[in-house]
Amino acid sequence: VCLKCDQSDLFIKFSLLPFNCPRVPSTKRIGPHNYEIISILIGSLLGDGSMEKDGNGSRFAFYQEKQMANTYYGCIKLLVLLVTLNQRYLSYKLEKEQNGQIRYSYRFRTYTYSSFNWIYEEFYPNKRKVVPRIIDQYLSPLALAVWIMDDATLHKNKGLRFCTNCFTLKEVQYLASVLEKKYSLNTSIHKTGVVNQYGLYIPKSSMANLTKIVKPHIHPTMLYKLLSI
Repeated sequence: VCLKCDQSDLFIKFSLLPFNCPRVPSTKRIGPHNYEIISILIGSLLGDGSMEKDGNGSRFAFYQEKQMANTYYGCIKLLVLLVTLNQRYLSYKLEKEQNGQIRYSYRFRTYTYSSFNWIYEEFYPNKRKVVPRIIDQYLSPLALAVWIMDDATLHKNKGLRFCTNCFTLKEVQYLASVLEKKYSLNTSIHKTGVVNQYGLYIPKSSMANLTKIVKPHIHPTMLYKLLSI
């Protein structure tokens, strides 16, 4: 999957298939969950994405509010996931702030799938989002790129900082070890200034390597987050 491409044809192709119909029970809705779709979900769950249990199945949910400059990325991400999207749960809102800035928010939920249950169980074993132990198997270059676009910021020292505040220190340490072993990326963990909250940092020295890994999957509006573009 390339997040630079228009995925609207996918919606036309799949919109009438049974797995995408609202009356199909979650136990029978399996969906086209190939490795690329799973990578997008995994990357989002490390960032702003969440999952909800609903009856016999689980669904993916996403809410984000940012400045207008990133609108196109949000639209592309929605298009990539249209094959599993419940359009009744998609909302988009534009607001003009007092300082004149335009802000937008978008929120959506997928259909409920029994085939999503294993992801929910890995990320929410006790109804709190955690870093699953299987993350090393699913943190593909695409998943890493989605995580960066969702939840990473370019640091003033030209490194990259992930907002891992919701994870425990052990979980952040595990993420760091996966990045080091899987992609040979140097990492460090910093306190955020809030008790028991930690940020994962990739220094400038590893940014060229990181860029080679994820650039094919980064939308042009998000390239500013990388040093070597």
